[in-house]
Amino acid sequence: MKLEQKLTQRLQPLLTQKLKQALNLLILPKLELREAIEQELAENPILEVLEEETGETKEEEGTQELLEWLERYSPSDQPRRPPDEEYPSYENTLKEEMDLRGFLRWQVAVSDFEGEERLIAEWIIGEIDENGYLVSSVEEISSTCGYAVEDVERVLKKVQRLEPDGVGARDLKECLLIQYEAEGIEDPTVKAIILEYLDLLMKNDLRAISKALNVPLDEVKRAVERIKKYDPKPGRNYGKEEAIYVVPDVYVVKGENGLEVYLNDEDLPELRLNRYYVDLYLDGRVDAKTKRYIKNKIREAEWFIRCIRQRQKTLHAVAKSIVNFQKDFFEKGVKYLRPLTLKDVAREVGIHESTVSRVTHNKFMSTEQGLFEMKFFFSKGLESEDGQLSTSLVMDLIRQIVEGEDRRRPLTDDEIASILRERHKIRIARRTVAKYREALNIGSSRERRVEV
Repeated sequence: MKLEQKLTQRLQPLLTQKLKQALNLLILPKLELREAIEQELAENPILEVLEEETGETKEEEGTQELLEWLERYSPSDQPRRPPDEEYPSYENTLKEEMDLRGFLRWQVAVSDFEGEERLIAEWIIGEIDENGYLVSSVEEISSTCGYAVEDVERVLKKVQRLEPDGVGARDLKECLLIQYEAEGIEDPTVKAIILEYLDLLMKNDLRAISKALNVPLDEVKRAVERIKKYDPKPGRNYGKEEAIYVVPDVYVVKGENGLEVYLNDEDLPELRLNRYYVDLYLDGRVDAKTKRYIKNKIREAEWFIRCIRQRQKTLHAVAKSIVNFQKDFFEKGVKYLRPLTLKDVAREVGIHESTVSRVTHNKFMSTEQGLFEMKFFFSKGLESEDGQLSTSLVMDLIRQIVEGEDRRRPLTDDEIASILRERHKIRIARRTVAKYREALNIGSSRERRVEV
């Protein structure tokens, strides 16, 4: 085997592992990033937290080689808020409820979803209604999130294996079939009834099913008893629990020179290489085994610091681009939200669309208009049969629909989307309705319900 081939085979797993770490750090919101940094500090003795300057001179810090190592990891040059400015109050911080979607997101976080699968799963979960059904087609989700239909379909199958059984189904047949398969007990009669004879089952015409399947009536009755145990609305039992507070990753404030963007890195530790170990590595008296160990740890620490730096730089650049595109929104209000795609931001920043998707995943932006998930600002725009529609017009329609609803039975986001499609010929997804409703400070259907 040639030397080039051997080197390629040895380097490829290392490069893959490094790339995976970089992508994972890009996805993490602030609180999880801090946990990742603390874990790396515990596992790698070469890493240490950069303390405040002590006034030591360069001569006192050691050899020139050591200085070169340390200076490479000086504090980040990303814009920071002046020390005399206060951060926005958390009093109006967005509350994320642990409802069905929250429960599904938690399962995705602790399951074997990786990289892009997590991002696609997030889009899929956003299109699951309160009963647990997927209300948008995989083609619509693919068009919105930018991933291939095949990838969305594959991740949907994984989402459908989460709890509660039957979640993520597109219709009743698929919902019951998922629950049947989750039990892991084969029964041709049960499966056949679900796939072919639900219409007869709804009419309770068991004799017709028996005749069609050519099986005894008692066997059909037994199969039906099993099917009756399945939940046709698997998401309905997941109510809201205690709210958790979301910490913003980015602040947008009006300054003397217009809108300014700051990262919320107030309590994120600055990292550098441990001087003692670097000095030990440069010492010619250290044995080869120890030197190899320190060298590997230095490389790991160097890469980790570089990934953190790149994450912060990318997040700031993307946030700044969003603010540039949505300037009217930040200065005038939610009615001025304009269509914006991942591709628009990617083109301006000079990175790939998937990188924009990752760095905005599950991250929040604090603004004078309120706290918004960064994905809130992305929308391809809405169309009716007559052409493009303005955001403000659609939001006004949503407000009118809610104002005219029966408060004893408020409309869900899915029902509002249906009304917009049927009455106004506006093609709109449930996720977009929820986005606009929240921007209008209109509560969910449960929050709007008036008990009589």
